[in-house]
Amino acid sequence: MKANNKTVLFSVIFFGSIWGILEATLGYALHFLPVLISGSIMFPIAATIMVMTFHQTKSRSAMIYVALIAASLKSVNFFMPGLLPIKTYNPMISIMLQSLVVYAVLPMVEKKSFAVQMLGLGIVSLSWRALFIMNIAINNALTGFMFNQLASSSTIISFIVISGLIEMAILIGLAAIQQLTKNKIQFSIKPHWALSLSMFIFAVVLTILL
Repeated sequence: MKANNKTVLFSVIFFGSIWGILEATLGYALHFLPVLISGSIMFPIAATIMVMTFHQTKSRSAMIYVALIAASLKSVNFFMPGLLPIKTYNPMISIMLQSLVVYAVLPMVEKKSFAVQMLGLGIVSLSWRALFIMNIAINNALTGFMFNQLASSSTIISFIVISGLIEMAILIGLAAIQQLTKNKIQFSIKPHWALSLSMFIFAVVLTILL
C-alpha cells in the first residue's frame, strides 16, 4: 500500500537531501581517488537511496522526485564563481539518468530470483553510463566541447564497461548484505516535515561550502 501524500513528500525531501549531502561530501572526497574507483562508488549509493525511498513510499515515481531534489541541490554550483557550468551539468544529468534507469528496471526484477536481480544490477550499471555517453556525444556535436570520456574508444569502453562492472560488483555486495540481514535489521523512517526541511537546508549549505 502506498504511503499518504505527506509521507511521500517528506520522504522524497529527506532522501533527496541525503543524496545531495553525499554528493557534496563523499562526492568531493572521491575526487582524490583514481577516476576508475571514484566514478564507480556514487551510483551504488544513489541506487540504494532510491530503493530505500521506494520501500518507504511504495511509489516508483518517488525515486524520480528524489533524484530531482538531489539534482536541484547540485544546481547550486551553477552560482559558484570560477566553476565551469559543465562541471555542474554533467553530475545533474548523471543523477537523472540513474533515476530513470532504476525506475525502468526495478519492476522487471522486483520479487524475482536473486540471479535475475543480479542481472538487473548489471543492466542499470551499464545502461545509465551508455545513456550518459550518448548525452555528451550530442553535446560534443552541438558545441564542440571535448569531454574526457570521449577522448578515445578505450576511454568510452572503460567508462561504460569497466566502471559499470565495478559498480555492478559493489551493488551485488550491497544486495548480498541486504539479503543476509533483511530478517535481522528492519529499516523504516517516517520523516517529519521539520527533519526533512532541516536536512534540505543542511544539504544546500554543504553544497555551497564544498
